[in-house]
Amino acid sequence: MHDEQSSERREERLEAGWERTPKVPLFLVLLLVVLGVALTPLALFGWLTVRGMRESLVTAQQERQLQVAASVAQRFDAFLQQTGREAVKLAELLGSRGGVPALEEFLDRTVVLARFTPVRGRPAAVMAPELVLTDELRDALDRDGRILLESGAAPVPAAAREAVLGGPYALGPSRILAVTVSAPVQRRGELLGVFQEIALLQELWAEVKSSVPPPTRVLLIDPTGQVVASSGDGPSGTLAERGIVAELLRAAGGARGARAYEIRQPDGRTRRVLGSFSTTDQGWGVLVEVDEALALAPVRRMLEDVTFGGALAAGLALVAALVLGGAISRPITRLAGISRRLARGDFSVDAAPSRVRELDQLARSFNRMARQLGELVERFRAGAREANAMFLGVIRALADAIDEKDPYTKGHSVRVNRYAVVIGRYLGQSRDVLRELHVASLLHDVGKIGIDDAILKKPSALTPEEFEVMKTHTDRGAKIMGRIPQMKGIIPGLRFHHERWQGGGYPAGLRGEEIPLQARIIAVADAFDAMTTDRPYQNALDVESAVARINDLKGIAFAPEVVEAFNRAYEAGELDEILASRPGPRRVTPARAGARA
Repeated sequence: MHDEQSSERREERLEAGWERTPKVPLFLVLLLVVLGVALTPLALFGWLTVRGMRESLVTAQQERQLQVAASVAQRFDAFLQQTGREAVKLAELLGSRGGVPALEEFLDRTVVLARFTPVRGRPAAVMAPELVLTDELRDALDRDGRILLESGAAPVPAAAREAVLGGPYALGPSRILAVTVSAPVQRRGELLGVFQEIALLQELWAEVKSSVPPPTRVLLIDPTGQVVASSGDGPSGTLAERGIVAELLRAAGGARGARAYEIRQPDGRTRRVLGSFSTTDQGWGVLVEVDEALALAPVRRMLEDVTFGGALAAGLALVAALVLGGAISRPITRLAGISRRLARGDFSVDAAPSRVRELDQLARSFNRMARQLGELVERFRAGAREANAMFLGVIRALADAIDEKDPYTKGHSVRVNRYAVVIGRYLGQSRDVLRELHVASLLHDVGKIGIDDAILKKPSALTPEEFEVMKTHTDRGAKIMGRIPQMKGIIPGLRFHHERWQGGGYPAGLRGEEIPLQARIIAVADAFDAMTTDRPYQNALDVESAVARINDLKGIAFAPEVVEAFNRAYEAGELDEILASRPGPRRVTPARAGARA
C-alpha cells in the first residue's frame, strides 16, 4: 500500500513538473517551419546577390572614378605644357626685340599678368584691371625670377627651353584657379632678363566640373596637400592627413590609385566614401570622391525589394500556417479534449471522423483504444473492488478473531474503526489517510493474538506484572504487521495508540505532537468504546458520561484537536448508529448538552 502511494505521488510530481514546462502551440511550430522554408532561400539568395552586387558596384565605380581622375590630370598636363610653350615663345620674342617690353599685347582672357624683369634694372609689369596681386603671388613670381636669373643664360636652343611653372593658386574670394609661368629672355646667348605671366585655368576647371556632375566630387590638390579647388560640396583646407592624399603626394606623376575610407564631418559623424586619384606631371593631385551610400544605392534598392519580398513571403507563410495549423490542430485539440475526458474516467467519448486520411485513421484508432481501455479499466475496477473487498474481509475477519478471544470485547475493533474514520473525516483528512486509518483502527489490537488467554480473559483486574505483559500487545501488533511492506502506513496507529498527550503512556512514552495523528485518533476511539461497553472489571458508562470523560481528559490523555473533532461528530449525530450497534440491551442516547464539559 505504501509503495503504491509513493509511486502515485512520484507520478503526480512528474506530471506536475511536466505541466509547468512551457508548451509550444502547433500553430507556432508550423509558422516557424513555413517561414524557414519560405524565407531561408530568399535570404540566402538576397545575401549572395547583394554581396556580389556590392563588390561589382564598388569595383565599377572606382574604375570610373580612376578614368575621370586620369582624364582631368591629363587635361591639366596638356594645358600647362601648352601654356609653358607659349611663354617660352613670348620670351624669345622679347629677346629678339632686345628686351624692350611691349607687355600689353601679351594680355588676353587667359593671361592676366605679364611681367619682365631685366638682369639690371627695375621690373616692368602689366596686368588686367580685375586682378588683385596677393603677396603669395608676388613672392612666387620673385622667387621663380631669381632662380632663372641666378641660373644664367641657357645654352640650349629656344625650342628646347622649358618654362618654370608654379601653383596652382586660388585667386580672390571667388577662388579663381591660376598658375605662374616663368621663362628666360635671351639674345645671342646673353641673358637679358625673365619673362613671367599669370595664366588662368578657370575655363578648364569649369569644363572639368561640368563633365563630372554631382554627387561625384573632384578635388584639385597642390603638392603640399592643400585643396585648391573642388566641385560640389568638397572640403577645403589641408587633406595631407587623409590616407589617400598622403599616398598621392608620395606618388610620381601619372600615378593612380583607389580605395574606400571614412571622413569625419563637421558634426562629428563619419561617412564612408570611395576615392580614386591620379597625379599630374607637376605633382598636383586630382582626387575624385563619391559617398559610398550613393554609389551603392542600387544595392539598397535591391535590399528593399528583398525585404518587401520577405515580408510578402512571411505574410503568405502566416496565412498558410493559419490554414494548415487550423486543419491539423483542430482535430488534435479535439483528441486532446477526449483524452482528458478519458483520464477522468469517461470512456463513452467518441472522436469525430476527419476528411484527412491520416487524421481519420488516428480518430478511428483512438476510438478503438478508448473502447478497449474502458473495458480494461472496468475489468480492473471490478478486480480491484473484489480484491479490496477480499482484503477488507480478511482484515475484518482478523479483527473478529482478535475480539473472539475476549467475549467482552466482541465487535470492539469494528466500532473503534467506525469511530476513528468518523473522527478522521471531521479532522479533514485526505482519502489516502482515511484508508490507512481504516485498516489501522481495525487491527489496532492485533498484537493481542500473542497475549496469553489467561491474561486476556481474566475476569478481574490485572496484576502489575500481567499489565506489563498486556502492554506488549502494541509492539507485538506493530511487529506482526511490519513484516508486510504494504502495511507500513498503519504501524504508527498499532504501536502508539496507548500514548498519552502529556506523556506517561506506552510503549515509548511519547507526548504531544510526537504522537502520530493516526494513533491520536485511535486512542480517542478506543477509549470511548471501552467506556461505553461492559468489561469484566467495570460497567459501561452512559454515553453522556463517556463524552464528558473524554473531554475531561482533553489535553491530558488525548490530543485537543482530536477531542474537538470527536465532539463535532457526536453533536452532529454521526456516532448514534455506531453506539446502537453495541452488544447488550439497546440504549437511548441522552441529550448532548454539556458534551464539551
